[in-house]
Amino acid sequence: MRRMAAAIVLLCALVPNAAGQTPQAKTSPGRVVTTTRLVTLFSDLETQWLNALQQKDQAALDRLLGDDFEVWAADSPGVPLPREEWQKQALARPLTSFQVSQMAVRGISDEAAIASFILDRKYEANGRTQEQNDFVVDVWQNQDGTWKCTDRYISSRSGTEKRAPSRDAKPTGKQ
Repeated sequence: MRRMAAAIVLLCALVPNAAGQTPQAKTSPGRVVTTTRLVTLFSDLETQWLNALQQKDQAALDRLLGDDFEVWAADSPGVPLPREEWQKQALARPLTSFQVSQMAVRGISDEAAIASFILDRKYEANGRTQEQNDFVVDVWQNQDGTWKCTDRYISSRSGTEKRAPSRDAKPTGKQ
């Protein structure tokens, strides 16, 4: 039942983005975009999470991830990766750098929120640096005053532009 509710919440969060309606698209040129309270809060939590991976800090991960945390990937949508297996894989690759961008957060209630963002990461593997660029949607629940991620939905952005094209650009006829 919880999975069904999470899927419905996720769908509601993604529908405006599917139509190209992002917070950046709603602003006029030259206007300063202010960060919302939720974006600030969840940007900090996501940064703590990535720092914990860099430092291989199991205790910090335990504070951020729910006991039943799972990762849902686009390449195997019906088979989520359990927390223990995800942590084993994530901690096995040395994370050298990361960047979170285009963060958007939808507060569903005082106890639930959905954060979506672009995650760029660099890893060391076999003596070489490898890059990974993903679109991530995290489902967060406030459990006794502490936010914990219960589900992560992730899709690779390989082969796509790293920056969203400007919607204010005038066509030149050369595209």
